[in-house]
Formats: sequence, structure tokens, C-alpha cells
Amino acid sequence: MNILVLNWRDMKHPEAGGAEVHFMEIFKRLVGKGHGVTLLTTRFKGSTPEDVQDGIRVCRFGHTYTFNWEAPFLIRSLMRTTKIDCIIDDVNKIPFFTPRWFPSVKCGVFFHHLFGQTIFSLAARPMADYVLFLENMSGWGYRHVPCCTVSKSTASELANKGFDPRNISIIENSVDTDMYTPDPSIQKENDLLLYTGRLKRYKSLDILFDAVKRLSDEGMALRVIIAGSGDDEGYLKSYASKLGIGEKIRFLGYIDETMKIDLYRKAAIFINPSRKEGWGITSIEANACGTAVIANDAPGLRDSVRHEETGLLYKENDPVSLAGCIRQVIDDQRKRSLFEQQGRRWALRFSWDRSAEKVEQWLNQILSAKR
Repeated sequence: MNILVLNWRDMKHPEAGGAEVHFMEIFKRLVGKGHGVTLLTTRFKGSTPEDVQDGIRVCRFGHTYTFNWEAPFLIRSLMRTTKIDCIIDDVNKIPFFTPRWFPSVKCGVFFHHLFGQTIFSLAARPMADYVLFLENMSGWGYRHVPCCTVSKSTASELANKGFDPRNISIIENSVDTDMYTPDPSIQKENDLLLYTGRLKRYKSLDILFDAVKRLSDEGMALRVIIAGSGDDEGYLKSYASKLGIGEKIRFLGYIDETMKIDLYRKAAIFINPSRKEGWGITSIEANACGTAVIANDAPGLRDSVRHEETGLLYKENDPVSLAGCIRQVIDDQRKRSLFEQQGRRWALRFSWDRSAEKVEQWLNQILSAKR
């Protein structure tokens, strides 16, 4: 089949994240199975209009803020020269509503997560209101087309927005468990807490800092490594300094996969304090490397972290509860060891090969469905 996918970014975009990793891991495998894949996405400084990544044709014509309105015209232009059997909206921000623009073309939609009220911690009004308004229109735009998402939490949110639950498939994100592995030769650093990911306000790293401050005041020696970049970095450094724990927090900025895996293996605990995720792929990465996870009991994270099995979920957005969980895992070596072993087994359930097979089945269902 010939598949056209719409996404706001591609893997070379400087702000590429989990959604782009998901796209590449899934669709490069579909190319390997003989399918044709074209990605329509936005431009960025220094980008070329067209590119090929792992056999995927990448067409960059959209603008950062208006791509959703440009997309229908760009699709029509592509369809003049490119055979397209189905169109998939890969929604990680503002939806494209392709089924409404192209009712005669087989379409599907992939939702990684919904912003909801967390958009107001990412953007100021009126932009946040604009994004939330279009997100709330998703039920209207995609109600009658097949939908795929990464967790039960997001599936439930979609149903609440008017999606037919019978049209929703859940295919979780995966990790490369041959690359993300434990290394018995690397010693765990018992005072080391780790976070990897973007530095955004909704990631709630200030709650982690509050918990570390509390534990430090109680006499616990801890270090925190923050690996990642984002527009909240300045605030976070200032906040850590204000709390008097600046010397305990190390900001590494962007790191490559090799260094990230090394950190997962060394850390005593991986912390994910985000207020909301589609799934929480970094939690699975940490588990795959044999590291216990503590995460916010929030949508997406409560799907990827199994409480009292692969780690702990703390009371939603509560730094006191987070501090208690950290102390529990640090002090109880037996429990932590159990989380490490069970986390690795849990991560082995999620392979990109298996996810790609499920997505291929889902796409075949879209093509075979009667309109």
C-alpha cells in the first residue's frame, strides 16, 4: 500500500520527540515490508524541501504555525504525482481533520495524547485557547474513522470527546530492547535520580525538585541528573537555586542514545513527574535497562508504569508523596531489585517489530473497510 502520513515534525527537526521516534520506528519497518510511505511535514531552519530517511520520502512544505491549514492544499498537490491509498493524520499537536477534507480517500488518525488543560502550561492565551478549541473538535473531525492510540488513558479521553470506542485501537509505544539492556558490569549509583526528556512546564520537574529539597532537609544525600533540553530550562535552574539545591542538580542538555543508556544503567531510580503523557516511553526505556521507575499517577504514566511491580506511582502532582516513594525505593534494596527485574520483563513485551505488525494490520483494516 502507499501511505501518506501527516506530522508536524520529522526526525531531523530540532524539536523532534517521542511522536517522531514512534513514526520512524513503525513506518521504516513498513517500508521494509514493501509499503510506500511519504511523510508530509513542516520546514525548519536549514532543512531541505525533500529528503529520504530509512526509505521514507519526507516532504517539508508546511509552516510551523499554519501547517494544519496548508495541509489540504499540499496533499492535493502531492496526489497529482504520488499514488496514495490512504492518509494517516499523526496528531501530536493540532489535528489536521483530513477525513473532512478528503471524504473519498481512506483515512485514519493516530493520537499520541491529548493536551487538555495542560496546554495552558505550554502556551499563553490566545494560542492555548486556539489549540484546545481545535483539540475539542477532534470528535467531530474523526468520529467515523479508525483511530489508533498508545494507551487506555488516551483511548478513554477520546471516547469522552465523542469517538466511537469500537473504532479505537490501542497499540503501545515500544523500545529497542536489544539496545536498551541492563549491564551487570555497571554499578548502580545509589544516590542518583535521573530524568530524561524535554524540559517543558507540564513535565513538572519543579515537583521533583520540591521532593529532593524535602529529602535533603531530612538528611538524605541525593544527586539529580536532568538530560534533555527545552524552554523551561532557565526557570528550572533558577528554581533549584532558589530552593538551595542547585549543587545537587546537573543539567546535561541534549545527549545521544549511548550516553542516555549509560545513565539509565547507573541511576538508582528514573523519575517521570510529567502531568500528562500519551504513554511514557522513557519509563519503558528505563525499565528495559533494569532501572526502577517512580512516576506521577497521571494519564499515560499510569499505563506504562505498573505500581508496586515495575516501580511506584506517587499521588498525582504531590511532591510529599514523591519524596516518600523515593525514600522507600532508596531504603529498600530488596524492593528496588525486584522492580529492576520485573521492569525488564515488562519492557520485553514492547518491541517495535510487534508494534509495526499491529499497525500494518490496522492499516489493512482501513483499506478494506467499506465507506
